[in-house]
Amino acid sequence: MKNTRLTLLLLMLLTCSFIIASPIIRIEGKLVESGKKIPIEFADIILCKKGETTAIAHVYSEQDGHFALSDIQHGEYDLMVRLVGYDIYNHSPIVLTPATTILDIGIIELVPLETELAEVVIEAEKKQVIYKLDKRIISGSNNLMSAGGTAIDILENTPSIRIDANGDLTFRGSSGFMVFIDGQPSLLKGSQALQQIPASIIENIEIITTPSARNDTDGDAGIINIITKRNGLQGLNGIVNTYGSTVLSNGADFLIMGQNKKLQWNLAGYWNQPIRKSNFEQDKTTIVDGITTTSHSEGPRGSKNYHYGVRGGMNYKLTNTTLNLGLEIGYNKFTRDGDLNYIETKLDASGIIEKSENNSRDNYDLHSTINQGNIGFDHKFNKDGHKLSGNFMLAYEGDALEYFQSDLFDENNVRQQGHRAWEKEVRWTVRGNLDYVIPYSKTGKLEAGYQYFSYLEDGDYKMKFWDPAKKEFYWRDDIYNTFYFQRGIHSVYTMASQSFNDFEIQGGFRGEHTHQVLRSSKDWANREKNYFEVYPSVHMGYTLPKDQRITASYSYRINRPELFFMEPYITYRDYYTAEIGNPDIRPEYIHSFELNYKKNLNEHVLATSLFYRSRKDKIERLRVPYEAGVTLDSMANVGNDQSMGIELNAQLKACRGWNINVNGNVYYYKVENKFKLDGKNETSTNYDITINNLIDVHKYTRIQFDGNFVGPSVTTQGRSDSFWFVNLAVRQQLHQKLMSTLSFRDILNTARYKSDITTADLQSVTHIRPKYPVIMLTLSYTFNNFKKKSNDSRDNRDLFEGTGY
Repeated sequence: MKNTRLTLLLLMLLTCSFIIASPIIRIEGKLVESGKKIPIEFADIILCKKGETTAIAHVYSEQDGHFALSDIQHGEYDLMVRLVGYDIYNHSPIVLTPATTILDIGIIELVPLETELAEVVIEAEKKQVIYKLDKRIISGSNNLMSAGGTAIDILENTPSIRIDANGDLTFRGSSGFMVFIDGQPSLLKGSQALQQIPASIIENIEIITTPSARNDTDGDAGIINIITKRNGLQGLNGIVNTYGSTVLSNGADFLIMGQNKKLQWNLAGYWNQPIRKSNFEQDKTTIVDGITTTSHSEGPRGSKNYHYGVRGGMNYKLTNTTLNLGLEIGYNKFTRDGDLNYIETKLDASGIIEKSENNSRDNYDLHSTINQGNIGFDHKFNKDGHKLSGNFMLAYEGDALEYFQSDLFDENNVRQQGHRAWEKEVRWTVRGNLDYVIPYSKTGKLEAGYQYFSYLEDGDYKMKFWDPAKKEFYWRDDIYNTFYFQRGIHSVYTMASQSFNDFEIQGGFRGEHTHQVLRSSKDWANREKNYFEVYPSVHMGYTLPKDQRITASYSYRINRPELFFMEPYITYRDYYTAEIGNPDIRPEYIHSFELNYKKNLNEHVLATSLFYRSRKDKIERLRVPYEAGVTLDSMANVGNDQSMGIELNAQLKACRGWNINVNGNVYYYKVENKFKLDGKNETSTNYDITINNLIDVHKYTRIQFDGNFVGPSVTTQGRSDSFWFVNLAVRQQLHQKLMSTLSFRDILNTARYKSDITTADLQSVTHIRPKYPVIMLTLSYTFNNFKKKSNDSRDNRDLFEGTGY
């Protein structure tokens, strides 16, 4: 409590200091592409004293092309603007006199560097990662292997991102992140949301590791915001992609955009069927009521997901106000299946009492239709940033059904046991927000806002079991359950930001009141909660000489448990693996600190981050014996954990036509596990590294070669081993508007996944080997004036399947 009060007092003092600060001079302007008038984002604007080469100020251009250099002393200066793919722009001299307060350079047109090859344009590469004060921005067009992929494939080359054996994404060891699309929350959570967004429609991905008070507080790892492509060209233009792979993944998507004076619109459609196949092997030992059951299971596991839909939007620009509208209709389906042979032995104190060989066949299906719409406005009172904006979003998920099927057959293919389960749901999501920004000085501003969020889910759960004597399924009335869940959050925030010469600071508070209701036909599971929390955040940045930049940040966050963590009834992944929710699970509370350093070395970029995260009431899946040979999984607050480490990102130009990206991280992880019988804490040193080579071997041909090493990690009950794999991709320009990409996943067939769980009465060792080979072909066709970009990253969807067993 004392620390909280001290933090609040410090931020209040900082806010007061912002208000009394008085800057000196600001240089501003706007960048556009020559001939097309398209705003240019992320260009380097560098200011030096006349005749010198050491930068005294450096900023990036914003999304609308504007830039501002603050608190500049009187004198003569040289201004340079540079961005890979464009000719360098120089403006000299710039003279600032005592009478100058604001110098508006006006519109600067950057000339693209294009190489015309028989009417084929090969464009230069963007930077892989752009570092800003409160986020990092990943280019959606940086690696070849995201062709035909999704948002997960783009993110895999990002420092500290790890894709596990199920294709799920974790960041610095955590899967607790929120997913937004163009600033609006996705209805799906975590990796499921990222897996249904085609890479071809993504412009950039923002990773906000220590979100400011402006942002939602959910998610211990922060926020991943997908920025879709927007085209500023007049007329109609677009792109069409289609892909297929050797594991029968397939899909197609299109993006059409148009602009006519004040109206800009876009329409995207997607049909995506990613498939993963793996060979699964597991040895499991359980001890229940004095009986030791040992089983060996082996066989294929697979998953096939379906994502179909269309999304569209429009912006209408008035003199000072922009109106926007967005709609999406889609269908999402996640399926998995297994066909495993089991050899099982049961022993008591006297010896073997039973030995059997069975075949377990399981199927899982989760699907729903999505209908989502949003409407908003953005009103600018002046060009200095004084504005008011608002947005309202409503989403409905209908026909939502989660289906489980598991059967156990003997050697003669006669069903011995089995069950069927249906969970029907209706889901509503409402979100409305209003945000106000007012500059109080040339380089400072105040922000405030309000948001209401509500999620409602209503449904029931029922289950059938097989009766071996009657050879028919019967309903289990004791398992039938109805449920109702509603979570409403009222949020208010205030923030202040200020620049002092080369120093920037931003601080704020967010207050959230949460009302949560869980109702069930099982009265013992009914819960109702009300609580209010305050979440502070601070971000600071300092520009050093010789094009160096250092930033520091802190945020306090919460990770509220999802409904399926709390559902008070048993479901089955297969006959030997059951799950149940925990209505009493508590939220996680997280303190996150980060220190970043970046330096530009001519055409090279070096960035490193130190981070520390402390989490209270860590939520994790625990596994215990349930019946002889059957385990039961449930979510629990297992204790506290800490992560502390360093990550490195180097963007290097080895020579003309050869770019190298190196991403690596190492961090120490500790779990203070209250469930550990011996009282010891789990610790590990986790590390991984990715080396990405991008080589232009011909004027029409580009090759990408990746090496990936994923280090070991620990959980509350066990650990997973390290593994490595190598990818290769070749992109060929076939025509001015037609491009093909051929990718080879894990070309050396080295990817292996091994995990083990060890407790007093359970031991489980799991091995997974992905289907080999995984080869994908993608074709991309652009029409009219669509600005082509290379689409890439690595395709991990087809690597592993089955780690939840």
